Amino acid sequence: MLGSCTTVKLLRTPLAWSDVSSPCKVSKNTMSGIAGCYNLDGKPADRMLVQRMMNRLAHRGPDGSAIWMAGPAGLGYLAFHTTSESVRETQPLCNEARTICLTLDGRVDNRTELQTALEECSARLRSDTDAELVLRAYECWGIDCPRHIIGDFAFVVWDRLDQHLFCARDILGNKPFYYCRNGRRLLWASELRALFEDDTVRMIPNEGMIGEYLANAIVNNEETLFRDIVRLPPAHCLLIGLDHMRVFRYWDLDPLREIRYRRDEDYAEHFFTLFKEAVRSRLRSHRPIGADLSGGLDSSSVVSMTQLLSREGTLPNQGLETFSLVFPGLACDESTYIRDVTQRWELPSNILVAETCPVNHYVAQVERDFDFPEFPNSAMFTPLRKLALAKGITVILDGNGGDEWLSGSDCHYADLVRTRRFLRLFQQVCSDRRSTNAIFPSWPLLRLGLWPLLPVAMRTKIRRLSRRDGVPPWLSPQFARHIHLTERLRLETVRRSGSSFAQEDIYRTLLNGWQSHGNEMGDRFSARLSMEERAPLNDQRIIEFAFAIPEEQHWRQEPSKFLLREAMKGLLPESVRNRRTKAEFSHTFAETLQTQGGSILLDSLLTEEFGWVQGGQVPSMYRAMIDLYSKGNSQYADYIWPLWMIFGIELWLSTIVDKKGERGYGAGQAPSPSRHDGEEAVCHPLFSGVR
Repeated sequence: MLGSCTTVKLLRTPLAWSDVSSPCKVSKNTMSGIAGCYNLDGKPADRMLVQRMMNRLAHRGPDGSAIWMAGPAGLGYLAFHTTSESVRETQPLCNEARTICLTLDGRVDNRTELQTALEECSARLRSDTDAELVLRAYECWGIDCPRHIIGDFAFVVWDRLDQHLFCARDILGNKPFYYCRNGRRLLWASELRALFEDDTVRMIPNEGMIGEYLANAIVNNEETLFRDIVRLPPAHCLLIGLDHMRVFRYWDLDPLREIRYRRDEDYAEHFFTLFKEAVRSRLRSHRPIGADLSGGLDSSSVVSMTQLLSREGTLPNQGLETFSLVFPGLACDESTYIRDVTQRWELPSNILVAETCPVNHYVAQVERDFDFPEFPNSAMFTPLRKLALAKGITVILDGNGGDEWLSGSDCHYADLVRTRRFLRLFQQVCSDRRSTNAIFPSWPLLRLGLWPLLPVAMRTKIRRLSRRDGVPPWLSPQFARHIHLTERLRLETVRRSGSSFAQEDIYRTLLNGWQSHGNEMGDRFSARLSMEERAPLNDQRIIEFAFAIPEEQHWRQEPSKFLLREAMKGLLPESVRNRRTKAEFSHTFAETLQTQGGSILLDSLLTEEFGWVQGGQVPSMYRAMIDLYSKGNSQYADYIWPLWMIFGIELWLSTIVDKKGERGYGAGQAPSPSRHDGEEAVCHPLFSGVR
């Protein structure tokens, strides 16, 4: 038998602990997902194991689910339909000979180009579904197929003839892919919690990654908080057979590619074409579409381009509605800009006053996902997403990506110094000092203009001589040495020949661990709230274009995002297009910690008992933050991210060591509370929930 595909009824596994209720909690979750196992010893795959993993992911598959078994491989798929093509899609999907089987969590955004390329390869398409396109792409190009696909995706292919499993993930990691290889089998899933359905997967904390979280400096984009579980990095593939395993990058930015025009208008026209296509390709839906509208430049541009496409008749009018949060009386309130955009395009506007979610909201997340909780500035969107869902909207467009790829880089100073454009440098520094938004460092020419020019070895030596090892004062020095934190945080990108310092800064953003962390958190957020979020400004074609153009198209004197402002002339209200301010939501962190217990949450810490953070430092940081916040001093924002990262790790740690947990630590798996200085620390009872 070459393979069987069986539709299975997924049973929700009851939690072993009591569910934590919260006004922000949504009971029905929908987002597609994949899971499976591959036995490396050639033995038949365990169907019951795959089904247990699927049960754990049941919230991601409201539109059906199926498991496909073939010898050592078992592939599971949970469906959530967000396009008209996906309604006609059946997964797992096999070729006619049933020698190749695919599961795809994702969406193809370059469908026309991909179809043309497949036809040139004499591929015969049985349907126009995204899964069919990806399956035929693998048949045509094998393990090189991800290079031909643009979109958000994570997929798995079982190749019976070559006896290997092939997995790939999109360039930004918008779709999650976790896996565990425990010697005799490979497991994978869209959420790491599902991997613990195999009792051999150990629930051992990864202290190195924990250190990065506690230091508020996530660098690694492969490790997770668990030692046995890793993620497939963005833009990477995994190829594994009975006697081999390889993880490799399939896409990268080209440092030698340059796009040069004589006029600003030509850059704007080129970008406009790319942006228009990026929005158009993300408007596929069999239901009405919603859009986040903050009133900022990025989300307003996405909304305006969507309406332009609708009025041009390129797409049928799908009844776009905008969704916005407002903050009456606060500096971050953007009501005026929101109103200007909705009036410009005569759009229905759904507006809610932002509220702070209670701590139980975050506790429930960690207990359900076994992962780090979301941030308050994203949790505040929960009621807005529920409102969209009540209107039958399951696809939301947003402006993510604009800051990362279009804003420009401070490292441009170093490029100006290197090319001896000193007048331009002087003008830029003066402009930045006047900017109301810039977080301007002291000694800017030294830190931004000269420091990047020094060789990496020299910078490392200077740091050592100045005793600046990058370890924050709230972390235990012994713990930092134990996990080699300084080395972890100093994984500097080697400059590639031909690239500018500003380009390398964009490249570091692309590779940074915050990208994987943030995108996976966004996926969990969407899954819980029955949504698929799509970000046109994160399109691969836009990223490649932004990397290849001169820095002056990003950042010219005071206005950042110069290119976007030029391209959107006539579409954006001038109040938005010429806007120089940017809303900042640090207060959501301060209010969440303050209103939900504050010092009580942070006074007794497991991370201190385990010798990870310095005793007394964290409560002192909290008191300093509250004092500054109550006085209206913006420097309180310096404390909020470290405090939230510590708080999040506390929630996570207290959940996985809780003896009432569904799995908890097995014998010998709990990390020994240790001071990492050769002396055994005092052991304390471990309590559940927030301490």
